[in-house]
Amino acid sequence: MKNLIKKSLLIVAVLTTVVISATNINNNLDIKVSTIDSKLIDLRLKNSDGDLTISVKDSYGEVLYSEEFSGSYFSKKYDLNTLPIGNYYFEIEGVTKINLMPFTVTSRGFEFNNEITSTYYKPTVRQEGDLILISKIAFNEENFEINLYDDEFNLLYNELLAGEVNLGKALNLKDLKSGSYKVVTKSAGKIFEQNVYKK
Repeated sequence: MKNLIKKSLLIVAVLTTVVISATNINNNLDIKVSTIDSKLIDLRLKNSDGDLTISVKDSYGEVLYSEEFSGSYFSKKYDLNTLPIGNYYFEIEGVTKINLMPFTVTSRGFEFNNEITSTYYKPTVRQEGDLILISKIAFNEENFEINLYDDEFNLLYNELLAGEVNLGKALNLKDLKSGSYKVVTKSAGKIFEQNVYKK
């Protein structure tokens, strides 16, 4: 039965569902960091990437602090005196991407280079009738795994995409029964889920 369902899914490559200019790809988040004293950071954001989640994480990815922000301008001072010596990073997650800004706490203060060192572009999943359009920008050449599950979490479709900047697929649900399904995408250690529906 599962093989029949898999075969009935029409898989079409999405040429490019979003056209993005390389000159303005990073303009939706302007970050300024200044040092006030040995362990105090003033983080300022000029934001046009929707609602943000701003977190401080340790080198294992554990969340030490997190807050939500809605608006265009953000400014907050972070006291790092309570952090033990080690490596940490700010993670700033918006609607379209996640920015990482690492820093190191030392015995004398901290080391911070005031630059985004890593940007992860989140995948988009869009439904148009029975078509599910899935796309991902992979400037860092990360792999992109696409999974489709039914409401009982049976895997109906799986594919690993790689080797291009613009990665995408279109899934056609026309031969599936009415109900809810889940698209689960995985890339660079991050997992995103979105429900889709067949009428």
